[in-house]
Amino acid sequence: MPAFELADLSGKTWRLKNLEGRAVLINVWATWCGPCKAELPHLEKLYERVKDRSDLQILTLTIDEDLGAVAPFMKEKGYTFPVLPASSFVTGLLDLVAIPQNWIVDAKGEWRWTGAPPVPDAEWEEAILKQLESAR
Repeated sequence: MPAFELADLSGKTWRLKNLEGRAVLINVWATWCGPCKAELPHLEKLYERVKDRSDLQILTLTIDEDLGAVAPFMKEKGYTFPVLPASSFVTGLLDLVAIPQNWIVDAKGEWRWTGAPPVPDAEWEEAILKQLESAR
């Protein structure tokens, strides 16, 4: 995974190197993406389950170009997971990004898995958690 240094919506700076020692799920999404809207409630449930663990981290990268839409969307939906505006970072990484997309980076910072799961359901959370835990 290329090194990154990105600020979240609250201004906190996240660096890949500071996440070493943790398995990290990175979800790429946008407010205007229908499949993302279906997946995000499951992502929030997973985040609530693992947010206090020291060996796992969940981050999201929004590719919204209208950043003014992101914070109201988060508030309206009650989502609390970290959101990093990252349109240029993501498009610089990949020529074509189909979203939603999930990336798992292992505890050494190696990109271990990329997936765009089918329409999420209760099994989605367990499947992603297993992938994440296997990358510790």
